[in-house]
Amino acid sequence: MKNPFLIISFVFIFLFSFSTLLGNPVYSQTPTDKDEYLHPANKEKVVDETVDEFYQALRDLKYPIHQEVYQTYKQKPKQQQRHLNTVLFKEMSGASVNIRKKLLFNEVERLNYITFDGNILRTYPGIDINYHQTVSPERQVYFFYSFKDTEKEFKGNYAIYDVETKEMLAGGSTYMPKLNIIK
Repeated sequence: MKNPFLIISFVFIFLFSFSTLLGNPVYSQTPTDKDEYLHPANKEKVVDETVDEFYQALRDLKYPIHQEVYQTYKQKPKQQQRHLNTVLFKEMSGASVNIRKKLLFNEVERLNYITFDGNILRTYPGIDINYHQTVSPERQVYFFYSFKDTEKEFKGNYAIYDVETKEMLAGGSTYMPKLNIIK
């Protein structure tokens, strides 16, 4: 034992780290009570606005929340502004499919599209509601989906908006070039 202070320091650091690791367990829990959701169930609530009316209001920036999003994006550099059509959903021109639906959040998973990129089958948008634990499966949402699937590429974008708050709950876009398979 050449330096007892050094050995005691290492032991203290080890024990402190070990106790911190074991002393504060974090568990992922799925909400069991409707009050635990940030966006609780509203399945029974009547919302008069149709999905087409909401889409037009979104494009016209009718709601303050969408005006704020627009102003935030306009302050960003030009190369980051290209995502504005995803954040404030806009259907693709020349799309193979455009979907606009008002449905419950748990029904969104069944609207995934399967495409083949020349190597493997892929789903898009690949939504799994288990990853959105703040939204009740019984929550009403507007679902927008637009994609173009050709022999050379797949382009798609989607957005899910809350019917009551009008805020985006999920969204994204993708581009997948397809491999040329020699036959």
